Amino acid sequence: MMQMLLESLNHNQFLSGGLSLMIVGAAVALLRKVPGQLWSFFQRRMTITVEIPDRDPAFRWLQVWLALQPYAARARDLSLSTTWVPAGAESDSAVVFDAEDSAATGPSSRVKFLLSPAPGMHLMFYRGRIVILRRSRRDLQNGNARTFQENLSLQVLGGSRTLVEDLLDEARRLACPKTPGVSVLTARYESWETTSWQPRRPLESLVLADGTLEDLLADLRSFYDSRDWYVRRGVPHRRGYLLHGPPGNGKTTLVLAAAGELNLSVAVLTLSNRVLSDDALRTLVDALPPATLLLIEDVDCVFKTERTTGEQTGVTLSGLLNALDGVSSREGRVLFLTTNHPERLDPALVRPGRVDRKVELPNATPDQARRLYLWFYQGCGIAPAELESLADLFAGQIPRGRVCMAAIQEHLLRHRGAPEAAAHEVDFELSPSAPPRGDEAPSSLMAVRDA
Repeated sequence: MMQMLLESLNHNQFLSGGLSLMIVGAAVALLRKVPGQLWSFFQRRMTITVEIPDRDPAFRWLQVWLALQPYAARARDLSLSTTWVPAGAESDSAVVFDAEDSAATGPSSRVKFLLSPAPGMHLMFYRGRIVILRRSRRDLQNGNARTFQENLSLQVLGGSRTLVEDLLDEARRLACPKTPGVSVLTARYESWETTSWQPRRPLESLVLADGTLEDLLADLRSFYDSRDWYVRRGVPHRRGYLLHGPPGNGKTTLVLAAAGELNLSVAVLTLSNRVLSDDALRTLVDALPPATLLLIEDVDCVFKTERTTGEQTGVTLSGLLNALDGVSSREGRVLFLTTNHPERLDPALVRPGRVDRKVELPNATPDQARRLYLWFYQGCGIAPAELESLADLFAGQIPRGRVCMAAIQEHLLRHRGAPEAAAHEVDFELSPSAPPRGDEAPSSLMAVRDA
């Protein structure tokens, strides 16, 4: 039967010709797909690709890494980012130039130009491997301001995950300052971006009431070391601090000093932003990077009415409360709130569970003034006994609770080369008298809840 069918096709020119054309067409169609399939197979087996959105910290690291590659020196299409860095900061993060106009940038800063490949496709090499860089950008509408969002794609031919991880680690080391310090993050869209870096401050320079700094650091270390304890007892691993007191007494400085001592970053959240919504706020708090302190300053100035949208912000108090302890809030989060007027805060914001510790930073005491004086003029060439005498003289002219620490520091800076003049020419504008506190020293770190 089969033989008869084949003989019939063989003698029928129409059928045999049509069958031949069908076979040839199928073969051609198959051959057309072969190059694409081979390339896809090659990509799967021989290349590795990583996508980095601009909301990820690694995006900035790669910008720095790309700017220092030989390719960037000969590339014609470049993207420029200009910042300023401290004059003494040791960093290979970008091309740094001494500022010619010190009046514009200050004598203690230098201009930093970051020139990285512009959006498009770029071909370069890394450790003998071909790297295809694709940088894309799309416009976004952010209220009345026009902004954009970027992505980086790195495709390494013949690479491996280990090679990509080495590249990213190299980029991180190049981007991070060599001098110990604190990375300061701010919100961009609904993610965090590192916008500045602060050198680590010597703890001795932060002159607070006795025990305040030590108690705070001990509490933070205990919190970070107790994750398993929290998990076993079903307690949310989160901590909140309220720093309160008159302005100029180091509330923000205390947060930065603690972060520097514990090798943490600080994410500064500004609520007085009409564009920021409750949903965006929750996204930001949920996306807080690990090992980062969340700082919200002057929280009493944000909400003019309870539970409603503030006059200058799109965030409601209810939205803030839900973001701080919502079910999706990151474990291990540490929150710092600062205020000059704690009595104005809604009780729901400072209830136990949201604020676990209250730290008061009052105006200066004579002892604080004395210690700050000694810190400023140590090694100035005056005999230790005479310096102690001058410090006592200076401290005796500081009324308790009537002068902020910033005013004392400014006075000492004004006489930084003349310790005798600083001790004798004392003239401060005094704040109103603080309420009587008795002879007992105030508790600088008051527990609200001990979990």
